[in-house]
Amino acid sequence: MKFDKPPVVEVACGVAFQLPKPLKTAHVGLYWSLVSSEFPRCDDAEPVAHTVELPGESDSTDPSIQFQTVALPPLRRAWLINQEGTHLLQIQEDRFLFNWKRVTGSPAYPSYEQVISDFDVQWNRFRRFLVDQDLGEPTLTQFELSYFNFVEDGFHGLFKDHVRERSDSRFLPDPEACTFKEVYTLPDSAGRLHILAGTARNRATGKKGVRLEITARGMLPDTAHSDYRKWFDTAHEWITHGFADMTDAKFHSIWERTS
Repeated sequence: MKFDKPPVVEVACGVAFQLPKPLKTAHVGLYWSLVSSEFPRCDDAEPVAHTVELPGESDSTDPSIQFQTVALPPLRRAWLINQEGTHLLQIQEDRFLFNWKRVTGSPAYPSYEQVISDFDVQWNRFRRFLVDQDLGEPTLTQFELSYFNFVEDGFHGLFKDHVRERSDSRFLPDPEACTFKEVYTLPDSAGRLHILAGTARNRATGKKGVRLEITARGMLPDTAHSDYRKWFDTAHEWITHGFADMTDAKFHSIWERTS
């Protein structure tokens, strides 16, 4: 599945992990000193809960659980950002993510192959750092791949399965805002695909549109450091094919679908 001009504004790929010894603020600061020439900007964010996809069906509306480590106070989520603002490392005590972001004047989305290759370099460098600091080899607990899209204008006509019939006889006008969420099971018990769409506004342009977030979370049984790429490839396939499946074909020509 290929689009030459997809509405992608951000991609995040990462891993959740556990360590034999806790990752502390001093370790994050030391790591930044090692990569500051590549990521000179630093910021803090609130840590996010570790969401685990449970196998099988769930009675809950959200078939996953969240938990946080309580042995130590929550470690802030550190953002290490390159000078252009197009690449971001997110580090907290149980998670490592690499983001590509579209910024004004930056090149177009570089492709999944480039992003996953950059993630691989960054994660393995951080993993070696953890071992060198005597924190132990991280145990992988889950993978995550997210695509964030922004499509200008409203919901009308964008999604195949969410079409609001227009008629002069209707009482309600077009909605001012709308949100929906869908969850799908990935094959081979590899996790779930989460789709979240909602009305949003582009901060840079001020234009109103639809923010479409598609996230795959999970992992394959007995996945090791050497073969996690298989999971990411499956997640990417489901994200891109799912994106094409749920959106109307008339938008595909705008995004220049080539395959």
